Amino acid sequence: MEAVVLEKLVGVHLFRLREAFRMSRECPDPEADAAVGEPAPAMLVLPREGPLREPHLMLFTGSRSFCAMPAGTLLSEGLHVVVHLDDGLGEAWHNVADVVVGAVRRAYPFPAHRVTRILDRYPGCEVATGRRRHGCLAGLRGGRLARITEVTGRQAAGAAPGPALYGSFLYGWLVAGLPLDCLTTASVVHGRYAARPDGAEPGSLEVGGRARISLTGSLSSQVWRRM
Repeated sequence: MEAVVLEKLVGVHLFRLREAFRMSRECPDPEADAAVGEPAPAMLVLPREGPLREPHLMLFTGSRSFCAMPAGTLLSEGLHVVVHLDDGLGEAWHNVADVVVGAVRRAYPFPAHRVTRILDRYPGCEVATGRRRHGCLAGLRGGRLARITEVTGRQAAGAAPGPALYGSFLYGWLVAGLPLDCLTTASVVHGRYAARPDGAEPGSLEVGGRARISLTGSLSSQVWRRM
C-alpha cells in the first residue's frame, strides 16, 4: 500500500530564478559524473508580457527523490496526488486526487465535456487533463480551460510531457498564486534539470521542447456549444 501511495505523490518546487543557468540539448550524465544529481522533469517559464518579469522554473520530483535545487527564490513547494482513471486503483483514489488524468480513448481531440465530467464527478480534483494530438487539454476547478500544444520538440530528448505532468504544472502554478494569463504569452520550455548537489556550478536544463498554452474563460460554455 505504501508503494502505491508514494507512486501517486508528485513533489513540485517552483523557483523565481535569480541567476542564469545553462540550457542545452544534453544534460550532464549522472553515471559519467557522480557529482551530478539525478535529473528531474522541469518546466521553464520565460515571461514576455504581464506582471511577471523573471524566469520561473518548476521541478517535479517523487516523494523520496532528491534533486539539486537551482539558485533562486523558492515560491512554493509541496506534494499532491495524481491518478489516472484507467490505472485500476478505484474510486477511493480518484476521490482524493488533486490532478486526475482522463482514461485513454482512441478519439482525438479530447473533448471538453469529458474534462467537465471529471471535475463534476470528483469535487476534490483541482485539475483534470486528457491527452490530445500534439498536447493535452486541461480543465481547472475555477472554470477555465487550458489547451496545451507542443510546438517544438525532439524525440531524442525523451517523450514530451504527458497530461499528468502538464496537470501537475498547472496545479503547482495555481497553488503558488501566479497569474494564469501570463502563461499564454510566455515561452514555456520543458525538459530535465540537473545540477551538482554541492551547488558548485549552475544547473543545466536539457531542453526537450516548447509548448504553447491558450486559455478560455468557461468550461460550461465550451460544453454548451458542443451539445
